[in-house]
Formats: sequence, structure tokens, C-alpha cells
Amino acid sequence: MAQQGYTYGDPLTARPWTAADGSRAISFFIFNTDVHVHAYASAEVADPALLALRDRCVFFEHALSRTRSDSDIARAHAASPEPVAIAPETAELVRLALGYCERSQGLFDITMGTVTSLWNFHTGVVPSKLALSRALPHVGYRNIALGWVSAGAPTLAITDPETVLDLGGVAKGYIADDLAAGLVAHGVDRFVINLGGNVLVRGGRPADETSLPPVHAGDPWRIGIQNPLDEAHSRAIVEVRDGSVVTSGVAERRFTRGGVTYHHILDPKTGMPAQTDVASATIVAACSLDCDGWSTTALMLGAERAIDFIEGISGIEAVIITDRDEVLWTEGMAERLSLVPTLPRL
Repeated sequence: MAQQGYTYGDPLTARPWTAADGSRAISFFIFNTDVHVHAYASAEVADPALLALRDRCVFFEHALSRTRSDSDIARAHAASPEPVAIAPETAELVRLALGYCERSQGLFDITMGTVTSLWNFHTGVVPSKLALSRALPHVGYRNIALGWVSAGAPTLAITDPETVLDLGGVAKGYIADDLAAGLVAHGVDRFVINLGGNVLVRGGRPADETSLPPVHAGDPWRIGIQNPLDEAHSRAIVEVRDGSVVTSGVAERRFTRGGVTYHHILDPKTGMPAQTDVASATIVAACSLDCDGWSTTALMLGAERAIDFIEGISGIEAVIITDRDEVLWTEGMAERLSLVPTLPRL
């Protein structure tokens, strides 16, 4: 049963409602995912903020969608290799995304749509070696160029017409950060944003004297990390007062064909599922975009290299769950992490 105020149709029909914990909430479906937001403020403050947040999501859907012919991304593909004028937000997202591509040395690449488009993880389609060999030369984030027209408006060019730009790996993080800034600007200083797994919290938990133990205002939120071996339960719980938590895992989208299991995290060098001992990589950071940018990289690096890599980035923490059910974490998570044992299967 849908939640009160939830709509599977036009997001613009969604309206704020009062949740069981007393927060004002709004829920709708967009970006091909469920959006749920709780604002801990009076209706007079929260409702205008939540409606503005909803409208902002519609703006991003129109700007960043790969399926809308009028989006910035679709227009750039249609005009390739020539540049097109784009929204400043699109340009900022592309600029920041290219930074993750560079720092990850191409392990994260926003042109992976060139090969992911050959796969179908819903129907179990594995591309042929010939199709991959033809597509792989067109994978490369350096085929994406930002510029400016004379009036100062940003432009985007996909310099190789065979390259497919796909910002899906970072868009939700960027959007979550933008929505959080909007809520704060409207005077909401305690909230939870969940964009289909991109969780961003601010202000700590509201007081709850009925809870055991009692929750004091400002206590950190407790966010579960799904157990890759038992998706109905958590394998760990992280405490975050202000910040974001995002997990990339090989179990999110996968299928088995011919006795081989294929997951959706693809290696830019081969176009095939990355060979890794990481079942899931969770990044905890102040910005949700950082979580998006580094979670895929951490998963592809493998457990030990991922921990070392994330330790070298200031302000970023990681929790790694291996395919052997081991849990590893960066030093900054030591006092903020609780482990949950994996229950034996009967």
C-alpha cells in the first residue's frame, strides 16, 4: 500500500503529509527511484520547503534524463560532436564527475553508458565479445568537454558520437546535496533525504523519550548497511549526525546465465563485471556526491586496496563487506560502527 502523499504518477501531484514520528514528509517516484524526505519542522516551515524540493527534483529530471529528448544530456548526444548550451547545474555536475574519473584513474567513468547499454540486467542479456570490442574504444571520460558560449552560458560536447554519457552514477548524490542546501535555505535544519538508497541526514535525531533507550535531540542517526548475504537484514549500522551514506553492491542488479552470475558494476577496460572480492562498499561523507563518486571506485579496487585508497582522502570514510562476509572499515569509522552478525541459514 502506498504511503500517504505518495504518487506513482506526476510527482507534481505529491503533497506533504504528517508521518508517524511527527515530521512533515513527502514521497514520490522520479529518477526511476523512490524519493522519501522527512523534515522535522512545523508545517508552516516544512511544507514550502518540501514543495520546493519536489519542484527541484522535476527540474533535475528534465535536465539530466537520458530518455527525455529535451534534456541537456539527450541534446548533447543528438548534437555530438558539437557543443550545446546546458544548465549551470548540469555543467557543475559534469565538472565534478570528471574529477572523480581523474582521481580514480578511470575506474569510475561517466562514459560507461557506452557498454552498459549493451547489457540488460532485467532480462539477462550478455553482450557478445564483438559488440564489446566495438564499444570499448569509445569509453573514455576525456571524450566529454565543457565550455562556454560568448554569453557565458556553459556548454557540453560529447566529442566522440559513439560515446554514451551516463551521469547515473553520480546524479543522485549531486541532487541530494542540492536538495539538502534547499531545505536549509528554507529554515529546515533537521531532515532525512532518501533518494533510492542515497541517504543524507542533517541535525541529528529528534528527541524521543518513549524510545528505549531514550533518544536525545541531536543524537546521531543510525543507518543500516544491508547484508549482501541476507538482504532482509543489516550487516552493520553506522552513526551519522550530519552527512551521507551510500552503498554500492554487486547484489543490487545481477542475473545468472549458463551457471555464471553477472553483476552490474562493469570494468571500463573490459566491459565485463569487475573482478573484486568486495560484495558491497559503503562510503560515509559530508557530501552525498562524494559517496557516489567513491563507492563504485572502492568496490572495483578490492577490499584491501579500497581501505588504503579511502584512507588517503580527507573527510571520507568507508565500510567494506567482502564476499567472505568480512567487514573492514577506515579508521574514522571505529567509534561510529556497530556490527550485526550474519544469521545462519536454516
